[in-house]
Amino acid sequence: MESRSPSSQVTACVFAAPCGPEMEVPARSAQPRGPMEKKSCLPLSKESPTVERSSALSDPVFASEWMKNTSKPHDCQGSSKTALLHDHDTYCLPEDPGALKNLVTDLKDMVHHQTELLLSLRETSQKDHQERQEKADDGNGTLFSDLGQRISQLEAENHDLRCERNQLESTRQRLRQELDASGATVLSMSRQLRGQHKALAHHGAFSLETIKNNPKWLRFYTGFDGYPRLMAFLDFLLDGKGGEEGSLDSGLHSALSLENQLFLVLVRLRLGLLLQDLAFRFHISESTASRYWLSWTEIMEQRLRQIPVTCSRRYIDAFKPQRLLRLHNVSLVALDCAELFFEAQRRTRGKRDAQWGPRSHYSVHAYALAAPSGFLTFGAGTGEEELPTLPPFLQEGPVDLTAQQEAAKRQVLSLRSLRDKAFSFRFLRVVHPQNMESQVSTAWVISCYLACLLHEPMGLA
Repeated sequence: MESRSPSSQVTACVFAAPCGPEMEVPARSAQPRGPMEKKSCLPLSKESPTVERSSALSDPVFASEWMKNTSKPHDCQGSSKTALLHDHDTYCLPEDPGALKNLVTDLKDMVHHQTELLLSLRETSQKDHQERQEKADDGNGTLFSDLGQRISQLEAENHDLRCERNQLESTRQRLRQELDASGATVLSMSRQLRGQHKALAHHGAFSLETIKNNPKWLRFYTGFDGYPRLMAFLDFLLDGKGGEEGSLDSGLHSALSLENQLFLVLVRLRLGLLLQDLAFRFHISESTASRYWLSWTEIMEQRLRQIPVTCSRRYIDAFKPQRLLRLHNVSLVALDCAELFFEAQRRTRGKRDAQWGPRSHYSVHAYALAAPSGFLTFGAGTGEEELPTLPPFLQEGPVDLTAQQEAAKRQVLSLRSLRDKAFSFRFLRVVHPQNMESQVSTAWVISCYLACLLHEPMGLA
């Protein structure tokens, strides 16, 4: 084996020993070794409980004592015991006192350096901790201040909202009370108005109910001498095709009942009243009155043309003036019965005839059409293009009537009498505007048939 120098032993022991503060170095064995002898590291005996376990390497007194003890002669057992007393877990120490001194000095310097470094790190960590703590305190203070301000602001807003809600609640209750009061007032006023309307309808409104039990006034306004006969005429009008397809206002949304609608039309035919007057009398609008008039006159004309009316052929030949017409391959005789007058503002415009005033009149012929079979129908107009649609029994040869038509057949003995009785409906006597030619022609047809139905010898009693 190679021998180790003292310096190499110091280096080996320094590298073998753990470095750090307050590290302990075990005592070497007291048995002397030669320079070539291998160092032995023995563990502490477990049978010596009173032996000291460690000693500080930084203690120079222990080092000097250890050097003295190594220089004295001992026997093998004493050396082993001393080594066991000072051996610290097989730490290796140099045999040279100078190297050991240097080792102790280095370890002391190292411990001092590590202590200073530890103190420096502790101061740095404390200072860093203090700075972080100050920053955290400053941040928490600012955050707490902002939160306090925000909480105060929210509390103020909450207080304002509560006050506003209380005000709105009081306003709602007040408005609710006013609404209930106004609702009760409106209900009371509506009941009063309904009662007034009922009283007005009973006492002041013009309707069929006010005169139906008085034959005199019923005949004056309608031409019918009894309410049952008027209702039979209404049933006849509503029983045919015209009642199904006509645009009659009926039901809950109608301003007038069907009886009063027919009554309105008959009153206008009988008295020649204006629509404004009828609207005022019946408490309806003028447009509603006009709608009733147009729809009912159309239905009445369609239904009344289905009634067979006959006359004597000898009387037709003697009646003058007359014209011969041919319509739908049927030879007809037009008997001019009357003239219907209209205002001629547009027709006289541009004419220089001084004898005509600014509101000149013109007339339209009202006639009766007689077929070779002896049946009559009625119409009005200025040309053949205005001739009415002929009933089915106006034809050349003999006519077979149904039982219903035979029961409804009427006979005309005098066209002049028929004309007078038709003009008892004063609507035909009024000078109408030019745009009412078609309405007046329809009224002539209706009046002639009503004269056949209501008077002798034009019809049955």
